[in-house]
Amino acid sequence: MLTRFSYFCTILSIVTTSFSTLASDVLDCVIERYSQPNSPFTGLPNPAEQGEHKYTVMNYGERPFLFAISKPDVIAPNVSLPSFLSDYSRNQGYEDNAYHKFKSSNLPLEAKVWLPLGAQPLPLVLLVHGNSAPGFDYLGELLASRGHFVVQVNQTYLNDLWGENGARGWILLEHIKLLQKWNAEQGHAFYNKLDLENIALIGMSRGGEAVALAASFNQWKTLPNSSESTEFGFNIKSIVALAPMDGQYQHADGRNILKNVNYLVLQGGHDADVYQFLGSQQWHRTHFDDDKNYLKQSIYIYRANHINFNQDMSDDFHWGSSKDFYSKLLTPKQQENLTKVYVSAFLEATLANTKEYRKIFRQPVAGEFGLPDDIYISRHMASDFKVIEDFENVAKKESTVKALSDKTLTAVPISIDSERLRNGTKTSNNVLKVQLKKQVETRLSIKLSEAELLHQNRKGKSYLSFSLARADSGESEGCGSYNLLSDTRVELLDKSGVVFKKSLGASGSVSPLLISDFSELEKGDMKYAPTEPVLQTFTLPIELNKPISAESELELVLIFAPKRDVSIIVDDIGITSSI
Repeated sequence: MLTRFSYFCTILSIVTTSFSTLASDVLDCVIERYSQPNSPFTGLPNPAEQGEHKYTVMNYGERPFLFAISKPDVIAPNVSLPSFLSDYSRNQGYEDNAYHKFKSSNLPLEAKVWLPLGAQPLPLVLLVHGNSAPGFDYLGELLASRGHFVVQVNQTYLNDLWGENGARGWILLEHIKLLQKWNAEQGHAFYNKLDLENIALIGMSRGGEAVALAASFNQWKTLPNSSESTEFGFNIKSIVALAPMDGQYQHADGRNILKNVNYLVLQGGHDADVYQFLGSQQWHRTHFDDDKNYLKQSIYIYRANHINFNQDMSDDFHWGSSKDFYSKLLTPKQQENLTKVYVSAFLEATLANTKEYRKIFRQPVAGEFGLPDDIYISRHMASDFKVIEDFENVAKKESTVKALSDKTLTAVPISIDSERLRNGTKTSNNVLKVQLKKQVETRLSIKLSEAELLHQNRKGKSYLSFSLARADSGESEGCGSYNLLSDTRVELLDKSGVVFKKSLGASGSVSPLLISDFSELEKGDMKYAPTEPVLQTFTLPIELNKPISAESELELVLIFAPKRDVSIIVDDIGITSSI
């Protein structure tokens, strides 16, 4: 009889035998190999609980036909796309595509609205679907009850196209423009209801790319190659992407870059639609360069999938092999609950400025707020993060980064390579790759510059932050748990010796390489790559044992002494005060 570990190795080598028992055992083994962090509950109020606000539900849309059965509560005007968007797909040379027949003028602005009762202006939240129907009532109801004016946008007329995500984003801004107009009209149902200083956009799949594009379009003053004003410039503070696409639409100068906007992305480890963690790339391309307090955050949930983010797509009833696939994953209700927790907490932290809710993201604790048992990988960076090393400037690494074996003082091979998604797809982000040997102490040494030291010496507590992931299969471990951080410590040295040192066992738990199993969905030549390393962020307070001057020459050393052979990737080593 095959053992559970034999099943695990079978999947890892991508043998195509498809049995539901095999698949569930693979997932069980991966979860057992994860050493759950011993993190206390945050003690915060549950962000997924219904709030105290009562609300009414309305809808707006285009003027109906004379004998239409369904009529909107509020009539909205139609709009047209600018030519650079309406022509985008054709300009990419796509053939036999619905976009060639798509009429980009006279497009309706249609939406469902949850309007909390009361006179005070409320933060505006827009929800948008992907290549599906709207299915986010569970978020609309929750967020409205917690004091948000929620608009679920219907863009189904953009479905089944390709290259249209820019259009999806542009239409969202047309909705905001219209809502701004209604908000200023005395006698209108929406008069003075909106706090337009606090706007969030939430999208899934293609809509997940669209909300990030909308935030960028919003910062344009004029249309491309034109003096015509966009009439946008709204105060969009936060973007939330659920299993988003990335790069389906590209600007003339490349992929989308977000600037000075909070960004949250949620991704499932068993997403059979957007099966690469594409949202991690928009996470990397989110930059902060003003003096405000921003956050970019990702949560990767091992047993989550694509369709369960959207109630219109999710279904507890599946047939045949797809039933076997979904039965081993989180249920729709479980995934909806975790989505409510993270989305609501993110809006509390970034729109309401309740910074305490950032704690929920640092080391997610299964069980708190009803979060289901699973592996949650968190990566985060605040706008005050000061880079010590991010491995982007490859030319200088020989002088600043070294890895030595402590026993022999010989150099340990390291390499700087592109971070990779499933199927080995290269990304624009660089990481450091290190092969650690069993019971051999490896010292990863990085020199610090004066500027970084000054940053660390500022008022308030400072934290060392770094991102790390295992890139090895862990075949030799069986299904036993192992936390690499238990065998890791950090030291900070000046010329006189060690000025700070700390063991990292209590700082979190490094996830094993997450093996996903799609075997029930594989047919013929259609195969899914089983894994991609997912970086997670760890932070620890820096508590110096003696004063240091701004002129001190410092060296940061990460020391690994693993109990087994381990391959890792490392990125974004730096200092922050926001955790």
